[in-house]
Amino acid sequence: MDTKQTAAYCRTALADEVAMWAQERRISEYADRHGYSEPAFYRDRGQNGVTLDRPAMNVRMADIKSGIIGAVLVTNISRIARNYTLVSEWLEMLSKYGVDFVTTADGKPTTNAEIAYIRASDHLIPNIALSNPPDAPPLGYYGMRHKAYLREHRPIFYNWLLMSERLYPLCCTVDDAAAMRLRTIPDRNRAHEIIIAELVCN
Repeated sequence: MDTKQTAAYCRTALADEVAMWAQERRISEYADRHGYSEPAFYRDRGQNGVTLDRPAMNVRMADIKSGIIGAVLVTNISRIARNYTLVSEWLEMLSKYGVDFVTTADGKPTTNAEIAYIRASDHLIPNIALSNPPDAPPLGYYGMRHKAYLREHRPIFYNWLLMSERLYPLCCTVDDAAAMRLRTIPDRNRAHEIIIAELVCN
């Protein structure tokens, strides 16, 4: 019998109890609907997303490494960090310890459940099927650049994103973040340099 706990993580950049309560409510409602019983809440108030060195995050990391956590719930991935390198390293760490990661925003777990196999002639092959995604717009320039960077320089993480159907959403996030920087930085050349350094090659 699996007795591992579900960890619910909430973070606010300001000491905002209303925002904290909103995250807790969304996670609790999601947990009730999807069978994650009595999640243990880890709360970081007034903590920015540029580092993972936070009080509640550190406690949760220790609990993950000790093997008592089976899944992590958050409202969206930005609650973990706003640095793509940190997020990707953290997700790889979860995979190493066999911990599922679920965001209430998309509700799709990155599961470490055992893969079923089917027989093809005298071979067994993984019975893997991607869900049919809805019609979606093509990736933009920076999203495509980020996808190419991951495929060439971080192939293990790229394949994990691909198989968990998170590659396209991540690249869309890069496109959105790039568009925001282009709007807020007047010098287009400087904006392009920052996007490549901070978003694409990360």
